[in-house]
Amino acid sequence: MAKQQSTEKLNVKKTILTGFGFLATSIAWAIYDPYITKILNKILTESEFVSNLSASLAKAIPWIGDFAEAQGQSTISATGGFSLVPLFIGIIMTFDNIFGVIFQPTFGKLSDNCHSKLGKRRPFIVGVAPISSLLFALIPIVALNTKGTMQLPLTMITIILFVFSMSLWRAPVVALMPDLTPPHLRSEGNAIINLMGGVGSAVGMVAGTIGIALCTLFAGYSKAEIKADETVSFPYVFIVGSLVMIIGMLVLLFFVKEEDTSIRIKGDANQYADQKALKKAQKEEAKRKKAELKAMKLTKGERKSLAFMLGTLFFLFCASNAITTFFSLFAQEILHMITSEATFIMLIFAVCSGAAAIPAGKFGSKFGRKKTIIAGLAVFLVAFIVFFGVFVGMLGGKNLSINNYVTVNNAYIAIDENINSYNAQISDAAQAEGRALSDDEVLSIEGFLSYKSGEEMAETVKGAYETYEAHLTETLGEGIYDEITGVAATVLEKGDSFEAALAAIVDTVNSVTKILRVLIYPVLILGGAANMFITVNTLPLVLEIGGVEKVGTFTGYYYTATFSAQIASPIVYGFIRMFAGTYMSLFYYSPIMFALAIILIMFVKHGEAVPQEIIDKIEEENND
Repeated sequence: MAKQQSTEKLNVKKTILTGFGFLATSIAWAIYDPYITKILNKILTESEFVSNLSASLAKAIPWIGDFAEAQGQSTISATGGFSLVPLFIGIIMTFDNIFGVIFQPTFGKLSDNCHSKLGKRRPFIVGVAPISSLLFALIPIVALNTKGTMQLPLTMITIILFVFSMSLWRAPVVALMPDLTPPHLRSEGNAIINLMGGVGSAVGMVAGTIGIALCTLFAGYSKAEIKADETVSFPYVFIVGSLVMIIGMLVLLFFVKEEDTSIRIKGDANQYADQKALKKAQKEEAKRKKAELKAMKLTKGERKSLAFMLGTLFFLFCASNAITTFFSLFAQEILHMITSEATFIMLIFAVCSGAAAIPAGKFGSKFGRKKTIIAGLAVFLVAFIVFFGVFVGMLGGKNLSINNYVTVNNAYIAIDENINSYNAQISDAAQAEGRALSDDEVLSIEGFLSYKSGEEMAETVKGAYETYEAHLTETLGEGIYDEITGVAATVLEKGDSFEAALAAIVDTVNSVTKILRVLIYPVLILGGAANMFITVNTLPLVLEIGGVEKVGTFTGYYYTATFSAQIASPIVYGFIRMFAGTYMSLFYYSPIMFALAIILIMFVKHGEAVPQEIIDKIEEENND
């Protein structure tokens, strides 16, 4: 018997079915995050109340605009006026984390004390998930079809109700896996759960394409009409997500069975003939269970381990949230990537995370969760330090400080952005002349330098370049022009001429960017794998500290720590970016957070599952 137990393996089929609940929540957030921002941007921009509030806040708090810009949020509206719409969107998008911090521990604890035919967790899932799916589908319908002064308040009410309802069943749905999985197999189980979550996120990514197809099929919109106003397809995108949520709930309802904890209560009440006696028995059982849980207090050592582990989670998610939130802005500023390129390399991060899920679970089971988490944190830390070290080393070879590089890079970006604004003028002028614009005539920094070197080109383009130079030297005045010539002369040891300064900046920025664009791939590959080695093992470690009877409660604690970090990190890093002046600061902010996480987890002394071999040995000794 002991030998049989020691070779016990994870029930993969049951775990996958359990993972449908996590898949349901994952697809909701995969759609919610990118699409809600667009919906909010549309209605907030049109709101007179928001416009007036932006102006009032900007006047009362002068630095709020700088803070918004540090987070990559433009403070210039489409009409050219000041706007804090992006900042308001950022605040609204934290509501789900705020509600998670407030309500998930409570409802996780309530699920621990629940006794029903459906079990402990499923009543919360089956009871609330349909409401969440309905509210999810209603968000774009309410937001895009309500007109007038009621549009914004009704939209906000629907969003708030949705994130509130999601916070009621997220902890119970995550707690299902540890309930149905032996403690020593929970890391492997959590790996599959996270893999199912990844599938949900992937479905959420293609939901937009499905929504466009449905919009074309059922509403009769052409692709050109949808491209002109993509919001017309949003209701269909959210309906797709809503249906997947319902499917996930139904899978849990029909294929995932929990123990009927009400049987024991009913058995105790069989001696009674009426329903009143049954209810009394239920109340007494609830009181007894509550007293048991109260009596099962954590030891002093366990409380310390829990505190250090939650602190570890906080700093870990501060680091990871900063990466996921600001990486695209880093890629644009430092790597000079367009949005699609930045999205692609983050996809590499996600794929490597998914590929590492199963190995991460097995490593946690074999070598210990704490050691596996530390290893993942160490890989993350080393990868980031090496990347930043290479960056600093390249600057040293050019006698540049980080601050001076920021000046050079900002000048490069400003030049590039200004050039883009002239391309439309060139195209219109060429079209008026009855000719198409050739690729080598499109304005670029390199093209400008070629023109200044005497390369012949069409008069249309030549005139555009002359206009552009005048704009830089006169309109920007002591701004960009002085930065170019000043930095080139003092730091890069080039001449004071505009052309020489510009050439120096192009050479410096391009040489650094070229190496960093190559180096970022192994950083994200290693980071993606390390991320899963950490994520897969943190939740089981926290749950093991609490014990079997408090899975829901400690799941809530887990999400309290992680959501708190996701609320705090954008604010903290926003201020760091504001003073640092560059998104390269990610590569010393995140390592510091990772280092703090490593320090705190060293003090965690509980949470490892007892190996099954030891359990078997103890049982054999007791039997003897």
